[in-house]
Parts: sequence; C-alpha cells; structure tokens
Amino acid sequence: MTDTRRTFLRKLAAAGAALTLSHVLPGNLASAAAGKLWAAGMGLDVNFTVATQASGRVKRPFVAIWIEDGAGETVRNLTVWTLQNRLNPRWLAELRRWTRQNAELVSTISSATRNPGNYAVKWDGKTDKGALAEQGDYYVCIETAREHGPYSLVREKVTLGASAFKKTLGTDHDIEAASVAYGKA
Repeated sequence: MTDTRRTFLRKLAAAGAALTLSHVLPGNLASAAAGKLWAAGMGLDVNFTVATQASGRVKRPFVAIWIEDGAGETVRNLTVWTLQNRLNPRWLAELRRWTRQNAELVSTISSATRNPGNYAVKWDGKTDKGALAEQGDYYVCIETAREHGPYSLVREKVTLGASAFKKTLGTDHDIEAASVAYGKA
C-alpha cells in the first residue's frame, strides 16, 4: 500500500510541476520542453489559383487560408478575403469550416476580396498567439465561397520538420490549383 501511495504522489508531483512549468515559462520555452520547435529560417509557401474560368452571375470569392493541427484546431490564420460591409455576414458564413472556429476574428484579419487568379501566402511558423509552432503534422486549409457560385475546400496534411519539400495539393471547384513549398525563407 505504501509503494502505491508513493507512486501516486510522485506522479501527482510530476504533473503539478509540468502544469506550473507550462504557465510560468514563456510560450517558446514551454513548447521547447514539449517537442522540437519550428526549424529556424524555414517557411511554408502556400500557392493557389482561384477560379479563372468562372462565368455567369458570380462575384469575387471569399477566401480563407489557415493552418490546423492534427485535432482540427486553428494554429494560424494566414489570410481571409471578405468585404467589410453590412451585407457581408450573410455570405461569410459560407466559409463553413473557417467560420466555425474563427468568425470573431474577421474584423481583425480580413482584407478585401480579389479577382480570380494566382496567389501565394507564407507561414513563418508562428501561431496566432505569436509563439513558434512545433515541428510535426499540420493541415493546410484553403476554403472559398461565392455569393452566387460554388463552395470549395482543400484540406491536406503536411509534415513540417527540418527538411525542405514541395507538394501539390488537391483541387475543388473554385480552387483550380494548390501547392505548398517548405524551405528556407
């Protein structure tokens, strides 16, 4: 019985110390204790093409690009294109996946919609809170919606470590092409 109690108390003390450490240390130091941080000098470029062949009564697309962890939680919002006017909230909800977790951020991170074409955004490895992300598996998410047009979502897994790579992502309706390149920034 004594050994079981001592074992329990040791585990409790270790868990308490880990919890205290995570609250006391700044974000980067606490993350370093958990795993390897984002490789210095590396960046993830996300390249995509939005609906160059759209026709009919369609408007400029709303676009959201962000990074999720393995649990589907947003790590970093890279860009959101949506007009800032009173008519917009009705159509912003069409960015279904992004809006579920991030709708309250629209006034702080959004920029104007853009014409169809080729675009690129970059992730520097920082989270929305400004801490460096850990190396590991992430999902690149590209979502588009139009007022009178299709809904599109590309969500693909990438493994980010110390090695550079390029990967072609899938396509979906308005997202005619997408790729990522991880390497020296």
